Amino acid sequence: MKKSLLLSVAASTMIMAGGDIAPVKPVVVEAVVPVSNTGTFGEALKNGTFTAKLRTFYFDRTFDEDNTGNPDAQALTFGGIIKYESAAYYGFKFGLAHYSSTRLGNIFTREEGKGTSILGRSGENLAFLGEAYLQYDIGNTMLKVGRQQLSTPLIQNHDLRILPSVYEAAIVRNKDIPGTMIELGYVDRYTGFTSKDNGFNEKRTGKDGLAYLSFTNKSITNLSVRGQYVKALTDGASRETYTYLDAKYNIPMGTKTYVKAQYGGNTYLSEEDSTLFGAKVGTTLGMFDIAAVYDKISGYRFQAFESGPMYTDWQQGYGNYEASTAFGGQLVVKPMSGLSLKVGYVDVAADNGNLRDDFAEFNFDGKYTINDWSKLRVRYSIKNQSDASEANRGGVNPNGSTGREDRNDFRIIYYMNF
Repeated sequence: MKKSLLLSVAASTMIMAGGDIAPVKPVVVEAVVPVSNTGTFGEALKNGTFTAKLRTFYFDRTFDEDNTGNPDAQALTFGGIIKYESAAYYGFKFGLAHYSSTRLGNIFTREEGKGTSILGRSGENLAFLGEAYLQYDIGNTMLKVGRQQLSTPLIQNHDLRILPSVYEAAIVRNKDIPGTMIELGYVDRYTGFTSKDNGFNEKRTGKDGLAYLSFTNKSITNLSVRGQYVKALTDGASRETYTYLDAKYNIPMGTKTYVKAQYGGNTYLSEEDSTLFGAKVGTTLGMFDIAAVYDKISGYRFQAFESGPMYTDWQQGYGNYEASTAFGGQLVVKPMSGLSLKVGYVDVAADNGNLRDDFAEFNFDGKYTINDWSKLRVRYSIKNQSDASEANRGGVNPNGSTGREDRNDFRIIYYMNF
């Protein structure tokens, strides 16, 4: 009843909200004034900008109670990112950002909030210094060191809940080659998925961290290519390397017609290497965007470091993904400016006797831009595991795979950008 009421309120708001509809853009409190290299450091501080990316987030995860002892998870929180970034001073600037997520009222207990990933692992509020970096720009080269968000195919902010993932890292980015960006990076520690492990631990980076090379290229008309190679620097890491490459070609026919292809893989110390192959094709017909998707994972388990790039992963997780074959499709309807309604369906069939990634999933994602500083979003997914997967939940078959339970996720997010 509670969920139905919330869904009804959200849907009504999306349909009936008035005012001008425009894309949401962050609105800075103070306009940036260009500062020359002859300016003072005090002027660079004065001409810096404050921004706020705030969210009210309701999350409800329910499980099939017949096949799991997992408790349902619910939380209502408010938080986000409040950030200051200085203006440039002889090419240098710095940024500081406070990250937070605070439980609202006593509607749900901290125990209920543990499994939502919008609070800490024990349902505690989150509050920490999420970004603290120094950046230097010279010509087409940028150096950035400290706590920061990253945006690469395999290591990114994974912004699925109220807070993104952030990293203690050093990166060098260069754009000297026309139509090309090359980025070298070192990642020491990070905050975990959705920053719920906000102590910046080494749980997945290892004690020596990760090094990576990432690139994008758009020098050929209608073609964009990007890729990344990640190397674990810790001797004996179980997952030694991550590799990824994808390409998108805009077909000069129809409206926004394109075809995509992707390849990925991991090398392991003591397991069979993994490979990922995928394809996506789509076009636009009036107010409808349609696409068909395919992904095939072979060998052992494929994993991105943070935020899986698979076309068939509607919720963009980060694995581990067992050997499987997936087909799906999606439809995006844009009946009016500022309103987008997306539905998707994917069928994932486990290979080689695996059981965990053996499911069908339906996903709905609705977005409505209320005005130039706020937006409402409603998401709902139904994930139905196969009978064999549910039956083996908690058990382990000969190849080490376990089953899973059915799961439904419901979210309402209200965004405010200033």
